[in-house]
Amino acid sequence: MARIVRGDSTAVALLYDRYAATLLGVALRILRERADAEDVVHDAFVIVGERAGYYVAERGSVVAWLVTLTRNLGIDRKRRRDRRGNLDRTVLVHETGLHTDHAGTPEAQVLDASECSRMRKALSTLPSQQRSTLELSFFSGLSYPEIAEMENVPLGTIKSRAARGLLALRNALEAEGG
Repeated sequence: MARIVRGDSTAVALLYDRYAATLLGVALRILRERADAEDVVHDAFVIVGERAGYYVAERGSVVAWLVTLTRNLGIDRKRRRDRRGNLDRTVLVHETGLHTDHAGTPEAQVLDASECSRMRKALSTLPSQQRSTLELSFFSGLSYPEIAEMENVPLGTIKSRAARGLLALRNALEAEGG
């Protein structure tokens, strides 16, 4: 991140090579459309060049910062898309025969599967309420107020569950060597 702050464009490329598959998985879980998810990951790496100076190592790992950035961009895109109405892509695929889902390289698929496996393992160590809150927030793209309303609990409770869950998740991933 320090190299990016100094303007080293190769550092952004290295970061991309290391984390793009993981971030694409996050964006896909939120958006469920590969083209939109790829756009969000692209936007995230453009923003990394602009906001690298805001990264604070003491607050979390680089990957956690990138996941949060990608998640927020994904949620914003999903909300914009939902507001303006989304063209039913299944009709487009049916009528034109065009498919937008492209398989990644075998290497990327293995890397992505490995990261997903690590994340699932770490999530499984969390208490069920914390795990549920994080899954609804990160993978379903729900905001904390939406989760609080859905579960009929105070917003502060959801925020506390998320904070404790994120801390426990970070500790579990660090204990595993990530």
